[in-house]
Amino acid sequence: MRIVTFNIQHGRTPAGRVDTAALARYCAGLDADVLALQEVDHRVRRSGRADQAAEVARTAGMAGVFGAARRLGPWARYGNALLARGRLVDVATIALPRAVGREPRVAVLARVEVGDRALSVAATHLSTDGGDASVQLAVVLGALGTRPLPRLVVGDLNLRPDVAVPALERAGYSVAPTAGATYPAARPFLRIDHVAAQGLDIERATVLDAAPVSDHRPLRVEVR
Repeated sequence: MRIVTFNIQHGRTPAGRVDTAALARYCAGLDADVLALQEVDHRVRRSGRADQAAEVARTAGMAGVFGAARRLGPWARYGNALLARGRLVDVATIALPRAVGREPRVAVLARVEVGDRALSVAATHLSTDGGDASVQLAVVLGALGTRPLPRLVVGDLNLRPDVAVPALERAGYSVAPTAGATYPAARPFLRIDHVAAQGLDIERATVLDAAPVSDHRPLRVEVR
């Protein structure tokens, strides 16, 4: 199975405009079985009131769910999306703990069915504050741990490998190994986007070239 995590920065191009159509075309070209997106807009003015998760799902021929983390107006929301080339069942969006005044964060959990294969997935975008992010990761792992094996944790964890990898390994996960950095897209030097698996073999991990949108590079991982 091919897993991709991608912080899309609401489909923003290097020129500063939002291009949801370009985002959707690019995501379709990734040919992912499971696709986790962060910084997704839903009916937000800056992105033309588009339902970005739905646009990507439709263009890529995938099922998709959106988990709102913040309100940006009466109807506008901002959060994460989880898409699959199959079915998404037992879906839940859980709010994550945060210090007072810090941005709300969530995780989207689901049972993903692709063909005759099924796995439990948590897709998330953690705080830029390291202390908050570590606490949030523990909550995500606790919630995912109540669901059946095999399991995947995917997303922008905002944690460097020296922090994220030990925490995930203590919980029984293998972290996709890659020497490549994912942020910022133009000249990446930080690896803060991660894929971790429990009950699956990680065969290959690749940081892709800069996309036509976003300030992150996508991380593609193949699991068996």
